[in-house]
This record gives sequence, C-alpha cells and structure tokens, in this order.
Amino acid sequence: MIDYLLNFSSQPVWIFFAIILCSYILEDMAIIAAALLATEQLISIPMAASAIMFGIISGDIGLYIIGHSANKHDGIKRKLLSKGRHQRYTDIFNNNLLKNILLIRFIPGLRFVCYTSCGLLKIHPGRFILGITVATALWVSVVFSIIYILGSNAWTENSHWKWALIPVAMLMLYLLNRHYMQNLKPTQQIDYE
Repeated sequence: MIDYLLNFSSQPVWIFFAIILCSYILEDMAIIAAALLATEQLISIPMAASAIMFGIISGDIGLYIIGHSANKHDGIKRKLLSKGRHQRYTDIFNNNLLKNILLIRFIPGLRFVCYTSCGLLKIHPGRFILGITVATALWVSVVFSIIYILGSNAWTENSHWKWALIPVAMLMLYLLNRHYMQNLKPTQQIDYE
C-alpha cells in the first residue's frame, strides 16, 4: 500500500497540482520547491513553471474577486471607503497600475491588501490580470532560474544538501525584501491617507 502511494504521488500530474496548492499557501516556497523538483527530474521545467504561474495568478485573481465581492455589501464599502477617498484610491491604482503591481509582487505582505483593494475599487479586470501576469512571469523567471541553476550544480547534484536550499533561499528572499523596504525612499512610498 505504501509503495502504491509513493508511486502514485511521484506522478508529474500530482506534483503539478501539489505545486499549485502550495503556491496558495507560500508562493516563494512553491517556486523554490518546484525548481528543485525539476532538478530531480520529477517534473519537467515547463510543467513546474506552468504550475507555479497558474497557482500564483489564480490566487491573485481570487484576492481581486474577494475585493470585488465586498462591493455588494454597503456596510463594508462605507466603512472602508469614504466618498473622497474612493476616487483618490482609484486614481492611485489606475494611473500606475502595472508599476504598482510590479512593486507589490516584489514586496511581501502587500498582495492581500492591494489586490483585494483593486477588486473593491473595481479596477478593470483585464488590466489587473495583465499586470499580475507580467509581474508573476518576471518574479517566477528570476527566482526559479536561480534556484534551478543552484540546484543543478555539480556540488548539489547528488547531495541531500540540495534541499537545504529551500530554507536558505527563503531566508535570502526575506532579507532582500527587508533590505529593500528599509532603503525605500520616502518619496517612493505611496500615501493612501
């Protein structure tokens, strides 16, 4: 029975769906794990990248839908957006939507608030999807490529230490994002008040 389950779980199609589900929980970890699974040839590179892209984009669209659904509840809308703020927030997001989405993609902790806000503010869904697709493609390409190259080097090829790249890469991403946030100039910050 255990052999059957292990054989069943190592099928690329199940790994594909596991990567999608993992991306709903921790996107960066899903990218890192998918790249390492590709180095082990448990899943092809295009299949791993497709799973990550689908998982991240569908999760972002889900956040947009949550925000858009909040428009149906007058109490929520009234509480979150006064009449003066609504137009101001809409202008901020609409004027530089792609730039904002690119910035949001690279800074953890902003996605939930900003993507649900895009839905709440009724930002055009086509523009939103285009923005998250471009930002996700850039982010996945960079992180996936780096981890894949590191994971397929000769010194990690046949080593169990390859899997130590997951916590190391997560720590590096955290430190890079923290460094970026600390060095962000006040003029680059968006004032939502």
